[in-house]
Amino acid sequence: LIEMMIVVVLIGVFATLSTGGFDKFIQRQKLKTEGRDLISNLRLTRSYAVARKDQYGIYFDANNNQYLLFKDLVNPSSYTYDYGDSVIKTESIADNLYLSWTFPNNVVIYLPNGSASSSGQVYLYHMGIYESLTADVLGSTGRARLTQGYGG
Repeated sequence: LIEMMIVVVLIGVFATLSTGGFDKFIQRQKLKTEGRDLISNLRLTRSYAVARKDQYGIYFDANNNQYLLFKDLVNPSSYTYDYGDSVIKTESIADNLYLSWTFPNNVVIYLPNGSASSSGQVYLYHMGIYESLTADVLGSTGRARLTQGYGG
């Protein structure tokens, strides 16, 4: 009986210790998933611009912790998101994750030749585990890639 109680206590101790590590693993996976989704949406927006020979962009909205994919209809030469631009898709960021970016006007615009309006980064932070990912966009080619931490 004593051996059985010791085994039960040990199982309880191991379960308690592993829960913290498992939670951090789940949070890290959530961050990676959001990072991959962000890169996929940047590449999708670029593909729209090239295939449809028009300007498409992503507007980053810090107030609502989301970003919008849109067709740049209203004032294409300003490289901004304006009322009247056609929203294709809205992506909300998961809890405990936050966005920041270096793009002017809170937007990256892809041109019909595949290039971007400017080079810049989008930072995705996970406040629960204090880790981040960076999506780098090269203006001259529009290429987007995901790196661990700040910058690549």
